Amino acid sequence: MSLLRFALFYLRANFQIALEYRVSFWAQVFAMVVNDAMWIFFWGLFFQRFPTVQGYGFQDVVMLWSVTALAFGLTAGLCGNAWRFGAQVAQGELDFYLALPKPVLLHVMVSGMTVSAWGDVLFAVGMFCALVRPDPGHLALFLLLAATSAAIMTAYAVAVNSLAFWLGQADGLAREFVSALLIFSTYPGVLFTGAVKVLLFTVIPAGFVAYIPVELLRRWDWSLASLLVAVTAATALGARFVFNAGLRRYESGNLLAMRA
Repeated sequence: MSLLRFALFYLRANFQIALEYRVSFWAQVFAMVVNDAMWIFFWGLFFQRFPTVQGYGFQDVVMLWSVTALAFGLTAGLCGNAWRFGAQVAQGELDFYLALPKPVLLHVMVSGMTVSAWGDVLFAVGMFCALVRPDPGHLALFLLLAATSAAIMTAYAVAVNSLAFWLGQADGLAREFVSALLIFSTYPGVLFTGAVKVLLFTVIPAGFVAYIPVELLRRWDWSLASLLVAVTAATALGARFVFNAGLRRYESGNLLAMRA
């Protein structure tokens, strides 16, 4: 409970900082909603010409985008620094977190927020309700599956940013990895076969972030759900292990850092 209060305190503080410039805050949120909506508009035009693609229809793509957008919105909004702390590692700026009596990884993750991510959250929930029109049980399942996707996304972001402990300036590489995850997660999995599909269930876990959750929304399967839960737990534990292993190699930047 103390760690939960700590995370909620940071969330409130991040919101207070962002809302110091309310116009900028809402402009970023609105811009992200418009950006996501344009992609759905594009897919709508596509499926008017081609009603199905290997069993995938427009509503399936809406579910795919909704799950991915909500997962990204939650992880970047709640744990925004998980996506970019590689640069801090390379520059020796983790000293601040090491000096305080809270778990370093948790503190690193929650210490930042991506403002535009809340536009993804609004878009995802609104679009899913408007176009899929779920019953309460289906809506609850959507939120639960998006939460598992968010956990996998966060763990993946932590793992690839932790490469900086070994490679130094790896923040650019980390951005490429997370960008690839987001891009592949917004395209139907039926489009990929062979080695590419294997890649999307291993090195770039788009299959577990988007494809399996959408399959469970289309048709519930206990074995598939069990696999998703197991992978989510394994990914989270793996990311924590990689971060802690890297932290033992961390070299202080000898910086005196203060925060209000």
